[in-house]
Amino acid sequence: MFSPDAAAPVSVAARNPRRRQRTPSDDSVALRHNPKRLRRSGLTSETFQRPEPTKPNGHIEPVDEEPHANGHAKRPSGQRNGTLDTTNLAIRHRGVKKVDRERRTSKIDGGTELTRNENYVVTQLLTTPESFQDYHSSEKWHGEISTSLGYALAMTQSQAIIWRYMERTTSAEHSRPFTVKLLHPSTNPRRLLPLGILVPTSAEPALLVVMPTSGKVTYWESLSSVASVDSTRQKQQSVQGTVSGMMSGEVITKITEAEPRGFVLTFSTGRLAHLIVSDPQGKPSINVQYLRDNSGQSGGMFGSLRSVFSNAGWRKDVAAVRAGDSYQRGQRYIVVATTKGTFQVWDLNWNGAHTLVVDVDAKEDLLKALIEGADVFHDHGEHLFEVLDFVILPIRDTGKGIAKLNKTGCCKLMALTVLKGVESSKFALLGLTLANGNVTIDVVHPVSCYKTSMDPDSQFIPQVLVPEPAQTAFVIFEKSIVLVSLVEIEETPSSQLQMEARTLPDPFQDTIDFRKTKPYRVVGCASEAYDRSHAQSACVLMIYGFGLIRIAALPMTEGQSALERATVTAKTKIEQAVFFGNLQQDLLDFTPRPEMYFAPEDVEAAALSIARSIMDSSSAYINSLNPSMDQQLQRRSTALADLNKHLRQHYRPLSRLTRWQLLWNAEKMASAKAIWRCYNTAIAQKDSGLGEKVVLAELIEAMHEDLKTENQPEHSETDGVRHWFIHDVWRLEYILPWAQNMVELLFRESVEDHKELNQATQCKYVSEANDIQLAGLETAFQFREANAAAYGLEDETMVDGVLLQGYEGLPEIWTSIAIIVSRVKTQTDISRELTRLNEDAEGIEGEPSSNLVLKLASENPRQVQICCQTYIERFRWLKSRSDADSKNGGEKLMRDHFAVRKILFASLSDVGQPEKGIQLAEKYHDMEALVTIIDQEMESADSDETIQLLEERIHSYFVKFGTTWANAFFVKRLNGDTAVEVLNNNANFRRHLTNFLRRQPTYAKLGWINEVSSEQNYATAADTLNLAQKQETNLWSKKIGLSMGKLTLLAANAKGQVGEKKSKAASRTIDENVAMIAVQEKLYKYIKPTISDAIDAEAEADLAMQRYGAKFVRGKPILRNALEAHLRKMLAMEALPADALVDILTLIDDEGRQSDDEDFMGTRFFSALKILSLSPIGTDDPGREELLEKFIWRRCMIQDNWEAINCTELKDDTQVEVETGATALFKTLREGYKTGFWDKSPPIPPASLLEAGTSMPSLRISSHFTNTPDNVLTALMRDLVKEDDLLEKYLEKGRLEEWSKGVVDAARASAREEADREGEERLRRRNAEKDLKRRLGKKDREAFGRGGGDENMEIDGEVDVIMDM
Repeated sequence: MFSPDAAAPVSVAARNPRRRQRTPSDDSVALRHNPKRLRRSGLTSETFQRPEPTKPNGHIEPVDEEPHANGHAKRPSGQRNGTLDTTNLAIRHRGVKKVDRERRTSKIDGGTELTRNENYVVTQLLTTPESFQDYHSSEKWHGEISTSLGYALAMTQSQAIIWRYMERTTSAEHSRPFTVKLLHPSTNPRRLLPLGILVPTSAEPALLVVMPTSGKVTYWESLSSVASVDSTRQKQQSVQGTVSGMMSGEVITKITEAEPRGFVLTFSTGRLAHLIVSDPQGKPSINVQYLRDNSGQSGGMFGSLRSVFSNAGWRKDVAAVRAGDSYQRGQRYIVVATTKGTFQVWDLNWNGAHTLVVDVDAKEDLLKALIEGADVFHDHGEHLFEVLDFVILPIRDTGKGIAKLNKTGCCKLMALTVLKGVESSKFALLGLTLANGNVTIDVVHPVSCYKTSMDPDSQFIPQVLVPEPAQTAFVIFEKSIVLVSLVEIEETPSSQLQMEARTLPDPFQDTIDFRKTKPYRVVGCASEAYDRSHAQSACVLMIYGFGLIRIAALPMTEGQSALERATVTAKTKIEQAVFFGNLQQDLLDFTPRPEMYFAPEDVEAAALSIARSIMDSSSAYINSLNPSMDQQLQRRSTALADLNKHLRQHYRPLSRLTRWQLLWNAEKMASAKAIWRCYNTAIAQKDSGLGEKVVLAELIEAMHEDLKTENQPEHSETDGVRHWFIHDVWRLEYILPWAQNMVELLFRESVEDHKELNQATQCKYVSEANDIQLAGLETAFQFREANAAAYGLEDETMVDGVLLQGYEGLPEIWTSIAIIVSRVKTQTDISRELTRLNEDAEGIEGEPSSNLVLKLASENPRQVQICCQTYIERFRWLKSRSDADSKNGGEKLMRDHFAVRKILFASLSDVGQPEKGIQLAEKYHDMEALVTIIDQEMESADSDETIQLLEERIHSYFVKFGTTWANAFFVKRLNGDTAVEVLNNNANFRRHLTNFLRRQPTYAKLGWINEVSSEQNYATAADTLNLAQKQETNLWSKKIGLSMGKLTLLAANAKGQVGEKKSKAASRTIDENVAMIAVQEKLYKYIKPTISDAIDAEAEADLAMQRYGAKFVRGKPILRNALEAHLRKMLAMEALPADALVDILTLIDDEGRQSDDEDFMGTRFFSALKILSLSPIGTDDPGREELLEKFIWRRCMIQDNWEAINCTELKDDTQVEVETGATALFKTLREGYKTGFWDKSPPIPPASLLEAGTSMPSLRISSHFTNTPDNVLTALMRDLVKEDDLLEKYLEKGRLEEWSKGVVDAARASAREEADREGEERLRRRNAEKDLKRRLGKKDREAFGRGGGDENMEIDGEVDVIMDM
């Protein structure tokens, strides 16, 4: 057993007998002054100057007059003359000369940046041994870091590895780790790892190793003591001992340095022990004292046992032990915190004495502060409160006040607490003050950016570090680090308003995570001394499987407030992921944490801002100067790709517009790389001796300052081209059209300067301009199509990088702005024409080389391709706009494109690229261009084999493209001299020809020939020809066509190809059309004498209007214009439609008509009604038919003066009958009764004709006027109102309504009388024919009986006389 009342016995290893024994007057080992072993300090005189006083949150103010407490980097009390500089780990062996030591380098130098933002920087230290950077290793180890010494220590079961982590030299001797074999290694790999700590001394660092299970202790005064590889020698150079009094199952879990010459051991049971490595005389020895509270304890055995089991001496829930300040030599405070919230302050002395100064239970105070300050709800059932760690903060005071305060055990702490939950945990930092046995909570910093639940199986306990000047706290988790700003937000009117509105942001917080897919975890950490030269506070972490990293908190920039720094923006987090997420050192995980939510609009704004900073190289993470511009562009291109990848993987889908904008940026960067490579080639090929210009350089120099970022020669920026690629790639769309414009400018300058620009130079300039446009646009379109899915646009349908649809909501696309479309087309034409002019060039002086000409020729198809792409994208985008002007512009541009495209495809034959032209025509299904190119090749073919191949290709197109090819092919072949050849030699495409002709009424006549000659399908031939007559405009051709159609129909009927019912219906339709043609022919015959003296068509129309358009249409401009237009067409022998014939028949005047024309003029209104009934107007537009019928009757009734007719005074019946019988109404009615026409369509009474067509609604009943503008209909109505007024006048003053009834009766009677006369005449002629046949039969018999023939003449003469009767 052990005795807790006495110092634990120790066993000291035998010392070297030759070594001089120390005298009591000698100083301790830790404090001896050895001038020979002094080294120059690596720190400057400014190292411990007072920092700028920054006010931490909660008014915890730092001080620099006192040594720093544990948890801060500090100057060891036992180390004289500054920091010990032991830069050389080549430990001296006997007989080896001392190696010169180097000054320690600045701790921010060297290493690889793992991430950086405006608040902090994470750096990998390159001095970590490779064996500790391999996470595949199965060996267990943990580490300790001595930031004051610049050393790191890793402990395995059998050895300790020490190396200088602050060294930036790559010397093998300097970077080689130093390995110490342990004297008491464990053979069981499952045992706890040994504990080790490096101790600062006046010379080299000392090493203390404690075996956690056995309690064996080994202490080496210096690393030189461990240099011997001989285990016996190592034992002799060390001090060894054993921690006695350990309980069964109890292990040592932690060593805390409590100088001078002392350490505090923490046990798994919660006990604490004071380990001293020297005796009171300073001689090395191992002494251990268990800490206990001796106050108020009785003596005796039971008193001793009670002290063992008392709360002060044995706490199983120790969270952390920290060494505090010292107010006298040989004394040290230590502060102990338990997980339950109890804090103790012990006063330790190097002679083993110890006193419990403060013992306070702060749990309730801590919970209350959390509830009030962190706005958390503590549910004892769901969340378990614990103190995890703490650090001692420096107290700002002066002089003796500090020592006096420290004697009372007063201290300021920053404690890390947690409310443990099953799914999440709530962490917080609480600033508190221990004074006079009480605890005061000064400030609460809730950790809002990290709420991950603690792993119950993990052995790692989170820690907190607060490096000087106590402005930033580092909360160390096993796989994450949280940075929390301790700087107080200044009180301003703005911050006060935000506080009142509860919108004041918390102080800056951020989380740095390790990759969860790798076994990276923290195995050691420590604060570093404050770096005044760079104003950084930092800590160093040892990461299992990776090595050492430094996290440095950066100072606020000039003019930046704590409030501005408080916000962690989406841009900051995304930038870190983009620029550091794909490093080869894959320690950090930039996956957004759920605790940090950013609104979608903030994410999109951040994404676009980052993309823009990459495009113009304004990002702090983009190095604008690089020996290789190609590499610089590639770096930016990779950053854009990483940005998109990160956004897609970790954030909600961006809006469609934002995704497109990100893709367009990436396109521009890819295009810029291609253009730069072309520029590099042009520079390499440039003949500097001839003073040749490079188009791109001249272009950028000549560009307007608004279209580029001006370089600054005063800052030594002289390369305009590189400057543009660094800063202006985002404006790439201006370079492309300017390439062509620059060629024109160079040509113009040569003319203005009277310098002839030879063809070779012209071709060179054009070639370089081609390279710019082709590299830029080809790359952009290809990149877009290849990467659309990667940018979340997989649902967008595109061909060759051009959207088929979905342009709505997109701004003008950079690859098809108007000037690009225009300039690309112009450059294509220039390149082609220059190639044609130099097709025979041989490279002699002033001529381009044949290779250059061939290059231009080979580029022209590519130019045509991008020309098509820009045109298509442009007109599709315009057509998608909502305004009419853009839509119309898109339609026009589309038509222009189709016309231009055909020319461009066909013109490729001019530069020796017919096959490329054919391929493009096939690709775009431009059959007209394809036919043209094929015909050109057929004409220029110089062998039968070539012709045969072309014919085979033609036949293959009928299969490949079907109707579209057939249409284009036959349109070209049937319009010209080749039509007969096509009809006669159509064996290979007869079916396609027949289908084409059946679909095209324009070729109805050829279709009729084909149907009759090739297909023998008379029914289809008749239908084709009859259909063609609807489109036929020539009157004679239409009449002949109808006749031929009827003959073909008869043939089809004879062949049984058409049914009788259909045949009769078709014949009736043909007859009706022929009847209308007959009316037009009569009309023409009637008017023809009037125009016989005309010298041309214009004179014919004028004469006709003078004669027949002078009266009725006078004062009716719309009707007059209509009459004149119809007369012109009729006089030109055009076939008029039914409504045009009706207008002529009803609008012409009958003045001056001759007696021979009386029948026609008298029946013209009846003819108009008959034409209306024969036409399809009634079927197609019933409203139109109704209006026309009323117009005919109204014009018929107002043709005569019924007011004069109504004046019957002094007129006998005969005169009245003659006057009414001469009216147009009477003649029209009589014709109808004679033919029975009124049986189907009775006459309309005069009163029913009023207001026909005199109002807008009455005209709109006809679909013919649906799209007619209102102003035109209004003018027409005015003319029709004049007709209506005249009719109304005759109804009122001429009693037309009553007269019409009498005229109807008279016309019916006249028609009946005429029918009777005609019937009698037919009867007489029939009787005469019978009598003639009887007499002829008698004469024939007599004549044959006599055998004579002279009587035949008499009979023939008699027959003639009878037939004339």
